[in-house]
Amino acid sequence: MTQTFPDYRALFTRMVDELRRQSLFVIERFTLAEPLSMSDIQALERETGYELTDDLRAFYAQMNGLDLKWFLDPAISDADRASFHLEYPDMDVENSSDEYASAAIRILPLRDVLTRDWGEEVYYEPDMGFHGQSLSTEDFHASMRPFDLFSDYRASILAFREKKDPAVFLLDDHHAVWDESRGTDVRSYLNFLLATKGQSDARKRWLFEYGGYDQRVRFDQGS
Repeated sequence: MTQTFPDYRALFTRMVDELRRQSLFVIERFTLAEPLSMSDIQALERETGYELTDDLRAFYAQMNGLDLKWFLDPAISDADRASFHLEYPDMDVENSSDEYASAAIRILPLRDVLTRDWGEEVYYEPDMGFHGQSLSTEDFHASMRPFDLFSDYRASILAFREKKDPAVFLLDDHHAVWDESRGTDVRSYLNFLLATKGQSDARKRWLFEYGGYDQRVRFDQGS
């Protein structure tokens, strides 16, 4: 039986409302783009040749992108700050730059995901292969599409196989390292963002695994 797709527009709005009610957080920006019609989504698939999953179609039918950034209020106590287990608390907490934001989500509009020219941002040597398959550099970048560019240092991508069956992977080290991430599905990824409130470091703690690109993990809201 097909699961009903959650109302992520309402869930992310509720999450940000909860952050705003607490004195620990500074919300710098929060925007949910307008939905795409299913006919517009299908037209983009035909135009680009990419076949989306049902979950991706359902997400973009709710919002054509999401932009959130928050950081911890610099005035909070050291104890409150330490409770967030940030990788670089001296930068992530007080530095409001996009590179080291405590938490951010920047899911791109669907057209950008499927057509953006960003090959120079991702390192690849063809003899490294990709999921056991040797690809040309051009085909490699066509397979790895930008999805959630939440920082200048790390990003999450949709990795397609022959323009089908995308999984979400994490890029690290200024988008250079792609083969030290496990993959997950879109719904799990969105549920994880909600559970962690988009904390930047949490994605690495969850998905990082040396040579883990052949592994797949799931995350259920509330687990």
